Amino acid sequence: MRHGPAEDRSEAVSEFDRQLTAKGREQTGAAARGLAKFRVQLGAIVTSPLVRCMQTAELVAAELTAGREPEAVDALAAGASPGEMLKVIRAHAEADLMVVGHDPDVSRLVSCLLGGVSQPYVSFSKGGVAALEARGAPEPGACRLLWYLRRKQLALLGDAA
Repeated sequence: MRHGPAEDRSEAVSEFDRQLTAKGREQTGAAARGLAKFRVQLGAIVTSPLVRCMQTAELVAAELTAGREPEAVDALAAGASPGEMLKVIRAHAEADLMVVGHDPDVSRLVSCLLGGVSQPYVSFSKGGVAALEARGAPEPGACRLLWYLRRKQLALLGDAA
């Protein structure tokens, strides 16, 4: 999952501390509710330690992990390579896992897992989620895409009665 809509870059706020906007929180919360209606089940959530990713992960955890807090992992900070991200995923291979990160990092990771290339051929919208399946340990080019949904699509599910 890519983090939700965040504050614009500015000299007043560090890159690390940029937060989700009020609308971004609302939309990301609705997307998390959509994931719950889509019956997504997670064993764990790992996230970049940057504030906007932590906030995104916390909103998803509230809906999908029955009180288990997301784990901040420094290796997932903005600029992470697919190889660095894969090490984190492999360390959590015992459970269905959500990785919350930044773009182009998330796009590169998905491209690596699906096609074995690190040049992104997918582009994640803010709050977008892809479900991938791996048979055994995830390896470059060895995963299968189950689905990809954008934040607004998930929010429609989440806000539906």
